[in-house]
Amino acid sequence: MEELWEHFNEIMKLSYIGALLSWDQQVNMPKGSVKGRAEQLVLIQNLIHSRIKSDKTSKLIKEAEKLHNLSEIDLAMIREAKREYDQAIKIPDELVSEIAKTSSLGHMEWEKAREKSDFSIFKPYLEKIIKLKIEFAEKLDTGPTLYSTLLDLYEPGSTYDWILKIFNGLKPKLVKIVNKLNSVSDKPNQSILKKHYDAEKQWQLSLDIIKKLNFDFNTGRQDKATHPFTTSLSSIDTRITTRIREDFLPDCLFSTIHECGHALYQMGFKEEIHDTLLAEGCSMGIHESQSRMWENVVGRSKEFWTYWYPIFQKVFPENLKNYPMEEFYRSINIVQPSFIRVDADEVTYGLHIILRFELEKMIIEDQLQASELPEIWNAKMEELLGIIPPNDALGVLQDVHWSGGGFGYFPSYSLGNLYAAQIYKQALKESPNMPQDYEKGEFSNLLNYLKENVHQYGKIYRAPELIQKITGEDLEPEYFIKYVEDKYYPIYGI
Repeated sequence: MEELWEHFNEIMKLSYIGALLSWDQQVNMPKGSVKGRAEQLVLIQNLIHSRIKSDKTSKLIKEAEKLHNLSEIDLAMIREAKREYDQAIKIPDELVSEIAKTSSLGHMEWEKAREKSDFSIFKPYLEKIIKLKIEFAEKLDTGPTLYSTLLDLYEPGSTYDWILKIFNGLKPKLVKIVNKLNSVSDKPNQSILKKHYDAEKQWQLSLDIIKKLNFDFNTGRQDKATHPFTTSLSSIDTRITTRIREDFLPDCLFSTIHECGHALYQMGFKEEIHDTLLAEGCSMGIHESQSRMWENVVGRSKEFWTYWYPIFQKVFPENLKNYPMEEFYRSINIVQPSFIRVDADEVTYGLHIILRFELEKMIIEDQLQASELPEIWNAKMEELLGIIPPNDALGVLQDVHWSGGGFGYFPSYSLGNLYAAQIYKQALKESPNMPQDYEKGEFSNLLNYLKENVHQYGKIYRAPELIQKITGEDLEPEYFIKYVEDKYYPIYGI
């Protein structure tokens, strides 16, 4: 067992080096240096891949499986090591290299294409990435369908049919709530959020907020990137990024809180699993539950702004001094169809995810061509949200995920909302006065609850097991629907 832990500890260190190279590419690296960085990332991926699929890994797993009276952590380690090995031996080295290289180059081309709102720049890279990911799924072949195989990479044990059933139940309820809110004449007004807000002041406030949320600046830092993300360079080095728009206050603010939620999870693993295969979220859905909970359930709550709004009024007096807190609270909780997923409200957000879920299935299994994507994207936007993007940047080019080959990732965002509502409901059952803490700028009680029930375990439990352990139930989407109705109907006077 000790040898198995040590072996994978070295593999994790290599993956952290890869994460550092990727972090630097998105935060610091000159745009013209991408070719050299792509080659470095390929080398790291190959080293990791060859170590995982080595005879040594196979031998250590087989020997470890013969042992008796193992701890829960050791058993989880064997399970995850076996999963890594079983996947790695099916994927040829050349395919790993090709995916790493294409993803690195594709990311830079996506940035260019998005900046110019020109899908044709990114199309050749996307075509290649799609081809590679289909080949990857065919070789891996762990699910009942190709797309299920890719979904399982992010939500272990999940399938297309399981997620489809959840989304099919969710879609009509979300559409009904959106229509009900849209029928109200006295809607919140976002114009206050679209005035000029100084970038440096926004940056400073974002740092002040995550400090209050107990982000550990001794083992973490925040920087700026085109697309906000969180990464770990070890279990005691967590990086988050945000982006700032001077003409839209929520962008930096809620991106920062969202990424801080991810970081608090990464910072909260118990020491025994630091820098091991278990030092990661048990699924991307559970990971997203943490970021969405802090961003929306806490960060868009009235109690949160009871504390923070007077501070924002002092920093931006020309915009907010005479603007009532109640109206600001309504402004940040407006529900309206929008083009950009990351800016979407809690209610319409799920429809953005369903759009991508349906498209990805078509791309991976139904031979949908990359060239058809802008048109079908726009048609689905109209069908689900009633709006048509005026250009590619606001449509098919808005997300970074496909540039890195992240097919199967998107459903985790919506599952995150569902897990968040269910876990938070349980947290309130145990500490009903928690929201009153937020009014005083105090967030430790919620963080301690999450550390104890979610964070410390990392990957020791799978998501279905974890949600059962916390709430005594399987994932139940009705908690999210109830949360949305209880929150938004009063905001809209229903």
